[in-house]
Amino acid sequence: MTEAEISEYRSLLGTLKRNKEKVSLERLKTEYQKGYDQLTQKIRSMTREILQDEVLKGLQIERAQADQKYMEINAVIKESGILKMVSHAAFTQQDADQVFEYASQLREIVHRIVKGDQYERRL
Repeated sequence: MTEAEISEYRSLLGTLKRNKEKVSLERLKTEYQKGYDQLTQKIRSMTREILQDEVLKGLQIERAQADQKYMEINAVIKESGILKMVSHAAFTQQDADQVFEYASQLREIVHRIVKGDQYERRL
């Protein structure tokens, strides 16, 4: 992601935080549903992009091992609980720094698996 996109992401999280502080969640989901849905969808999309960019940075998997490594990676990602923590950081806390920290942790886990190291749950 570019610096401008990261800035936009932080801004969107700030908007979500202000909205939640000033308007009840019920009103956000009914009276302001269209805008609220657009905002949360944009945050969801950008969060996914942040995770992909961070995790895939420098990742190389040999073609012969790809299927096995993908299965291991997906299993460990689910087990780690990081995706739930990312969601909480973005949508409950509106904390971009925490999202980036979790993305970094996820990158470390995935890269260890690709190198053949055993994943140890340290979270």
